[in-house]
Amino acid sequence: MSTMRQDIHLLRCRYTGESVQQAHRAIGLLDPEAPPIPTAASSDQQFLEARVFVNLLESRHCYTRHPLGIAAVYPEPDGIALRVESEVRAAEILFNLLPTYVSDHEVHGVPGLRITRRELTAIELRVLGTPTRLRLTGLPATSWRKAVARMLDEWIDPTPAFLCWQSSPKAWSKAERAHHARWEDVDDTYTQVQRRGAWLGSGLLRRAALLHTVSNTFFADGYHGSGETARLVLRTSHVRRQGPGPHNIVAALAHPEFGLPLHLKRFRGDTDEGLCGDQQFVLGDGGKTAILDLRTESVGRGSGIEPELWERILRRLPESGFTQSLSLSVLAGLGGSGSA
Repeated sequence: MSTMRQDIHLLRCRYTGESVQQAHRAIGLLDPEAPPIPTAASSDQQFLEARVFVNLLESRHCYTRHPLGIAAVYPEPDGIALRVESEVRAAEILFNLLPTYVSDHEVHGVPGLRITRRELTAIELRVLGTPTRLRLTGLPATSWRKAVARMLDEWIDPTPAFLCWQSSPKAWSKAERAHHARWEDVDDTYTQVQRRGAWLGSGLLRRAALLHTVSNTFFADGYHGSGETARLVLRTSHVRRQGPGPHNIVAALAHPEFGLPLHLKRFRGDTDEGLCGDQQFVLGDGGKTAILDLRTESVGRGSGIEPELWERILRRLPESGFTQSLSLSVLAGLGGSGSA
């Protein structure tokens, strides 16, 4: 293997969390002209991945060894796999994704999403009637069954009629169709904005390991913003005075081959990360279809984190950041100051 090709494989690992062997195999399966981290092949897949990324950020109820509870991602053109680190996090993810009927015309989760396949260490989900594929991996079959049971026991009304994915496994339920017609119609302005900007959430999901491979992030959450441009607010908590700081995430996203088509529009905060102040990086694309609003804080041990878990988090922190060529001072100078 040439040194250049090996560098590409190693670099992909920093974005995905894969092993070098897995990255080598994945890149070998791509078309020669395809980027080393492929984009989603269909708009439906891209939109699903954007929703999955937001769902990973929202409604966090537990701390995990990795910021999102995802140890690695395996992006392919026609789908993506996420390696979930624990049964508890798996239950939380399934609760946020699988559609549940809440009230008149309201569905919690992703309408049409179903568990379509169960394997020894994974489950596969698809949105019925669309070319989509999401695999959740990393746990044995017994743990996936326990995760579903935990989700039902702790967070969901047990009445089967409320569980769209269980009561209507082969087709969209009436509640899901009504929800889609009311809230996700293709002619709706908000839906159009979110679909135009779905590349951002999808691209971040396909690079989700950056949060823990190039930076001292120990927790992440966030939400969708509103407006004429799709806005994704990503809030990250970082270990104070230990490991590389949050600007490394921005530097990695700016990489011409592995990153995303984003440029820094605004920066707020102190360029000396040793001072442990809050920071804000606002990034956007040239077409003004999406905005990433990254808000960071530097703290000591997170409130509510058990000492044993905190020690595991500290042990997995990276020793070095993404690059020395884009320092925080350089990034801040490119972005200026103010608000977006």
